[in-house]
Amino acid sequence: MSNNTKFIFVLFIVMLISSVSFKVNAQSVLENEISVTADKKPLSNVLSLMEEKGNFRFAYYGKLAVKDSIVSIHADNVTIKGALDQLLGSKYEYKESPGYVIVRYAPLELALVLEKNTVMSDGQQIVVGYIVDAKTNNRLENVSVLEKNALLSTLTNKDGYFELRLKNAPQAIELTAVKENYKTVTMVFLSEIKIQMGDKKNKTDYIEGDFTEIERSGIGRFFISSKQRIQALNLGGFISKVPVQASLIPSISTRGMLNTQIVNNFSLNILGGYNAGVRGLEMAGLYNINRMNVDALQMAGIFNTVGGSVNGIQLAGIYNNVFGNLRGLQISGIHNSVKGAQIGLQMSGIYNNVYKDSKGVQITGISNTAKGSQNGLQFSGICNIGKDTVRGAQITGLFNYAKELNGVQFGLVNVTGSPSGYSFGLLNFKKGGYKKISITSNEISDINVAVKTGDHKMYTILMAGRSDRNDEEKLFSFGIGLGKNIPLGKRFAFNPEFSTQYLYLGNWDIFNSLTKFDSSFSFQLCKGVALSAGPSFNLYWSEKQDKYGNPNTSTFVQDRTKNYTVIKNNSRDILGWIGWSFGLTFF
Repeated sequence: MSNNTKFIFVLFIVMLISSVSFKVNAQSVLENEISVTADKKPLSNVLSLMEEKGNFRFAYYGKLAVKDSIVSIHADNVTIKGALDQLLGSKYEYKESPGYVIVRYAPLELALVLEKNTVMSDGQQIVVGYIVDAKTNNRLENVSVLEKNALLSTLTNKDGYFELRLKNAPQAIELTAVKENYKTVTMVFLSEIKIQMGDKKNKTDYIEGDFTEIERSGIGRFFISSKQRIQALNLGGFISKVPVQASLIPSISTRGMLNTQIVNNFSLNILGGYNAGVRGLEMAGLYNINRMNVDALQMAGIFNTVGGSVNGIQLAGIYNNVFGNLRGLQISGIHNSVKGAQIGLQMSGIYNNVYKDSKGVQITGISNTAKGSQNGLQFSGICNIGKDTVRGAQITGLFNYAKELNGVQFGLVNVTGSPSGYSFGLLNFKKGGYKKISITSNEISDINVAVKTGDHKMYTILMAGRSDRNDEEKLFSFGIGLGKNIPLGKRFAFNPEFSTQYLYLGNWDIFNSLTKFDSSFSFQLCKGVALSAGPSFNLYWSEKQDKYGNPNTSTFVQDRTKNYTVIKNNSRDILGWIGWSFGLTFF
């Protein structure tokens, strides 16, 4: 028997076995029978009906342009593929993945031409060929050609040529050519070398979602080569899983051009790497880039960026970025960003940002932002921003903002667009809140000015006062307080207020403190102006001498309050009295 005869015989046996295997597994989703009836319904509604009847889901690789078109179908006991052909015509192709039927727009056809299949002395098998447009016969550039069992891939050059070098090639080599807007074509032929025993076939799944945003980002355009971006565009969400990969940079990897389609359990990137995803551990000297999801501990010297979601921990010297959701921990030296929702903890030196809902903790030196609702804690040195509902706490050294507050704010300045919640700060501004300026006089201060902001259930007070006894002795006071507005009718209100003030009586080295409880009543004279008056209880404490031993000679407070004094404890330098206040409140 000649060599050609042997080859034809073996090929016939392989085809026969493949045919038997196909018949055994032929009952795929696309071959299942279905009955669908619809008259002038949106295509999306008909596809949803098919999903319900067939117990599967459609996934769309690229955009299904005709999804909103009006269609009619009357199909009894036809295959799902047959029903799709009636609905969509010949410009689409369909693939299967567990639980999914992937619909891909592919109006054009290509052809794969094999030129050489050569076995080298070192055992490598070199496969050379080219790809053409089936209609025009023009050779096509940037077509992805892969052998999925060996996990090797390449792109055709400007003349349409490709070359694959296979080590330990499988007995049946399966070449697949994929290009955007072209139907996928596969060629199967026999290897001419002896193979090792064992199952070499890798599992390939389809992951639903648009993961092209990572290639369109500034980091993606800078660090990812154009060939890798084209490869990812051609192959979409068809993903293989392997245990280990290593890269020097994204274009120099143990998985070559196919690293865009591989999820690893362990990924080591000396400088930087670009993979489909990680389930385990990923480390890089400089950066990690992943197209899809990361369920892992991810560490990088400069940055981590993930096109899908992260369930785990991200550690980076400068920057962490997740295009999907984060469930876990992000720690970076400068900035963390999550474009989806966040559940967990973000810690950074400068800035944390969540584009959707945040359920957890944000801690940073400068600023936190949650563009969705925030259920948890925002803690920053300068600024916290909640662009939707804040149901937790905002704590900062300077400024808090919440569009709607159902929690609590602590900061120098607090702003919210709702009347609910609690704000503690020097200035608190709320929608429909309490914003007043009071000018009053009392038994020790001739004139006092107070700014009151917050809401009726609680407002904060910033106050200052002055009084002259003579040209030599003066009193200056300033302090803070809390108050509450209790309406007693249409024009009357009761305002209990608690405050503490520092009194300057000519010597900054002597500490003088006044604690005050006011119980004033107000009467609205006209819109924006109210008359206020009421009694107050006061406790005054003063040092007897300064740090240099100089005695406190001021008797300003004692002289002004001698007719009101009810407590006089000289051993503890405490003076107490019942006083009064009278004035006007504006706005």
